[in-house]
Amino acid sequence: MEPLIPRYSRHTLLRVIGEDGQKRLEQSRVLIAGLGALGSLVAILLSRAGVGFLRIVDQDCPELHNLHRQILYDESDATSGLSKAQAARRRLKAAASNVEVEAVTSAIGPENVVELVEGVDLVVDALDNIAARYLINDAILARNIPYVFGGAVETVGNVMTIIPGKTPCLRCLWPDPAAVADHPRASTVGVLSSAATAVASLEVTEALKILAGREGDALKGLLVMDVWRNQFHVAPVQPDPACACRRVAGRE
Repeated sequence: MEPLIPRYSRHTLLRVIGEDGQKRLEQSRVLIAGLGALGSLVAILLSRAGVGFLRIVDQDCPELHNLHRQILYDESDATSGLSKAQAARRRLKAAASNVEVEAVTSAIGPENVVELVEGVDLVVDALDNIAARYLINDAILARNIPYVFGGAVETVGNVMTIIPGKTPCLRCLWPDPAAVADHPRASTVGVLSSAATAVASLEVTEALKILAGREGDALKGLLVMDVWRNQFHVAPVQPDPACACRRVAGRE
């Protein structure tokens, strides 16, 4: 028996998504790289939005100190022995059984990054590892896959949407990986839970724009926000003609 109100009715009513956009979401395949503070909410929102396939990747297990910001897990997950990917899959499927979820318990490295991005339409970054971010950046550019970058630390967050051939990439933003290797991390300076969820919500919004066929509405530049100080602005990012990723992607 069909429900009186279709599951995704509040999305299909939106002019920016509609019936066609929702069908696109249901046919889409997304890699979520990392299942911590950002990845938790990204996975929840994309699965409940009806994105057809999610590949979720993380090497860690849930721990008690994660729970203030990683809203996909609870205390039982922190003692279960399950990996974040396994625990996340179980909870995502409980709320959206129609979505296919592939759980991968692994670090992202040179040996598996190509396999992980293979066959997806979009990658959402929820990492705290700059080396893995550069690996994904290079892999998606070589394969023409859009990439939504996001990060949160202390009370500050960043979001940037990368569309190969149309926007600057992560290396245009930070040409030298060594120069950002010692950037502050949540594990050393902390992170406000609302800052992480704000970043994740904006990443999901960017992902939905692309997946629903509204790529032209995507963020242009680097969104920088400090949720504690109520500061929000978009900093322009210029494409670097000498960008290493342009050589990787064969776009010189």
